[in-house]
Amino acid sequence: MVLGGGATHWFRLLARPHKRISKKNFLMRPILFVHGYAGNRFSFGLMLKRFEKKGWGVKSAVVKVNANGKVRVTGDPSVSGAMIQVLFENNRAPVDDQAEWLRNILKSLKQNYKVTDIDIIAHSMGAVSVLSYLTKYGSDLTLPVVSKLVTLGAPYNDIEPGKSSKVIEQSPMSTKGPLQPSAIYRRLKKMRHSISPKTLFLNIIGDIDNGKSDGTVSISSARSLRYLLDGQVYSELVIKGKKATHRNLHENREIDFEINRFLSR
Repeated sequence: MVLGGGATHWFRLLARPHKRISKKNFLMRPILFVHGYAGNRFSFGLMLKRFEKKGWGVKSAVVKVNANGKVRVTGDPSVSGAMIQVLFENNRAPVDDQAEWLRNILKSLKQNYKVTDIDIIAHSMGAVSVLSYLTKYGSDLTLPVVSKLVTLGAPYNDIEPGKSSKVIEQSPMSTKGPLQPSAIYRRLKKMRHSISPKTLFLNIIGDIDNGKSDGTVSISSARSLRYLLDGQVYSELVIKGKKATHRNLHENREIDFEINRFLSR
């Protein structure tokens, strides 16, 4: 019973903000952590703990969004070094719904907490939802500026981003991008000029099988992002090996340091 109680307490802590702590090495802006399809408090919970341990920030707020898009903020997103965990109640909602919910989140952060600039780290389908948000609202001056976006294992050219299938969707490529663009990718491409030119991107891709995939998302689908953006704002990192699986991209310590390097420069 003691062990069970401890596990329950630890589980609850993964979805709670922490008390403000004093560290010297805070990153430059608040960071929003957006989970992927069917994600939950575990998706970025351990990465947040590692970042805190390294002194890179403090998990000062948790934002929960219910199935109707209503936003509830616990904690304080405005403190120095704020790291903000996003949890969607409907964690299997379509990209378009999540993009609107992200707008609600960022609107709340600016209106209620005076957050004007923010960085985002997003995994899998969550990254596609963030990109969809940027194509719709990236230049909206009433919302916080997204200064930097880190994406992990994002299925930009999958037919249904986030949903697993027995066969990993490969995307034949040309020098101009996917030869068979999905409906979502075509829409993102059409609206890409609405993305703020101030937003910088780091696209992190996992490779566990010699250039094919991270075990869930093909490298070609993840790499499709580069053809939507100007080369001056886009950077790409391929992580190889057993720790580069789709689910391990937010548990990989090498990736932690690459994220820190990108966000702190």
